[in-house]
Amino acid sequence: MALGYKQYIATHKISNILPSQATPSFLTHVATNVREGRRRAKLSQKALAEASGVSLRMIGAVESGSTSLSTATLDRIAVALDLTLSDLVAAPLNRKNAAIDRVGWEGDRGGVGVLRWSVDAKREVETWEWTLQPGDRYEAAADPDGWHVMLFVLEGRLILEIDGGRVELSNTAHLFDSSKAHVFTNTGASVVRFFRSTIW
Repeated sequence: MALGYKQYIATHKISNILPSQATPSFLTHVATNVREGRRRAKLSQKALAEASGVSLRMIGAVESGSTSLSTATLDRIAVALDLTLSDLVAAPLNRKNAAIDRVGWEGDRGGVGVLRWSVDAKREVETWEWTLQPGDRYEAAADPDGWHVMLFVLEGRLILEIDGGRVELSNTAHLFDSSKAHVFTNTGASVVRFFRSTIW
């Protein structure tokens, strides 16, 4: 399932990433990551409770995967463990800079919240808004190793050419390793509008 720009940003805000109606599998990942993070930090559950301001009872429930919790609570735990929120919600075996595609929330009427990606950012993120008229073509040089680009296509059909391949993107989000030369083109008859975020 593809997410548009606004939906993706909302999903990744600290205040929205983990609503209280979290799915059981999501809570299992949180439980494992909190428990392992606490052990790496050499903290007891009581010490983590004191460091995070979260009750000892809640810490125990989180580590057993037996309770839903607010994002604010999980954020306090992450800070105490010197981790990010993505560290705590990702599947334990997922590597960094990978697609996570983990359902974190399911609504009663079919709505869904999905954590799509987690990317390590060492410095900053630049976001550009692009408009390509029919026939426009932009050739981008290769970025340094470790750089990534996130695309959020809002209007039209964007063609991404990279590493000898071709990806067609329309009303979707897409993450790629930008350490190889790549090209954005509009081969259609209507305007293409997208956001391009460079992460390093």
